[in-house]
Amino acid sequence: MIIGIDLAGNEDKPSGFAVIDNKLNTKTFLVYNDKELIKTTLENKPKLITIDAPLGLPKGRCCLDYNCKCVKYGYTRIGEKIMLKSGIRLFPCGFAGMKKLTLRGIKLKNYFKSKGFRVIETFPGSAQDLLNMPRKGKDHTLLQKALIKYGFKNIKKNITDHELDAITSALVGKLYLENNYLAFGIKEEEQII
Repeated sequence: MIIGIDLAGNEDKPSGFAVIDNKLNTKTFLVYNDKELIKTTLENKPKLITIDAPLGLPKGRCCLDYNCKCVKYGYTRIGEKIMLKSGIRLFPCGFAGMKKLTLRGIKLKNYFKSKGFRVIETFPGSAQDLLNMPRKGKDHTLLQKALIKYGFKNIKKNITDHELDAITSALVGKLYLENNYLAFGIKEEEQII
């Protein structure tokens, strides 16, 4: 089992959650708070957890506080800089609108790793671009059709865009386990897969 999580920055907003197996059988739903997210993850006993959120800080940063001395190390990780130069659109982890998401992602990553799970950071939008799939955009049914064409089974009709990104995150995890992936950045900052 591989779990894909399209993490929301705030626990009041829905996070997409996908569980896939080797045959691409798929279960998806929405979760909200960290307690529910952790409980659901542990119940599924995954081989790998993939999270669509920044899971690391720029090298030299101890926090994302704008008043801390570590601010001199910037707001963008090396992997994010490489992706931006490559034409991949994304918001850096230190961008004001990403701060809550980054801190929540790091907290969850640290918890899961402390329990012995493998966790990777994904960016479904770039994976969709590389796999010639449409991003969720205005009409997420196009992404839904692309994932079904790829081979995912049991995708429900009324699926949300958050669940579709969670499936894509899990797909990146599957490709990662098959050693068929790209990694952007350095391990000290958490690579983006």
